[in-house]
Amino acid sequence: MIKRVTYSFTRPSDTTTYADGDLVANSTTAGSVVAPSFNVGYGGFKLKTATLTKNSTGVTTADFRFHLYTAPVTVANGDNGALSHTLSGKYYEVDFPTMIAGTDGAWTSVTGLDVANYVVNGMVYVLVEADGAYTPVSGEIFTLGLVIER
Repeated sequence: MIKRVTYSFTRPSDTTTYADGDLVANSTTAGSVVAPSFNVGYGGFKLKTATLTKNSTGVTTADFRFHLYTAPVTVANGDNGALSHTLSGKYYEVDFPTMIAGTDGAWTSVTGLDVANYVVNGMVYVLVEADGAYTPVSGEIFTLGLVIER
């Protein structure tokens, strides 16, 4: 069975440029960062595709990376701080090509993945990292998507 799961978050209301390696998240306060989570169901699955969209059209150096975990993840910094996180449960990273602009947003995806994993709690957690200097739009909405096979 193929299943698509998504999660959206709004980044803070500022336009501070991200440096390569900065966390893209919902809060500038580490203790308030909520890692996007996906219910993929208990047991084994294969990650087939990962997508990232945003509701703004700027794509200059809009390069990002997903860090995927099978356990809740804790970060040491908030949005726009250097990504520093727990490694417990980390199982994969997805590097995206530069986003492509549309008239109402931008997107990127990686297909052809065939990454197997097993989750006891039924959840996958993700952190988003800026993979280059990126100037955001204030309050941008990011939507993360995973296509899995069970």
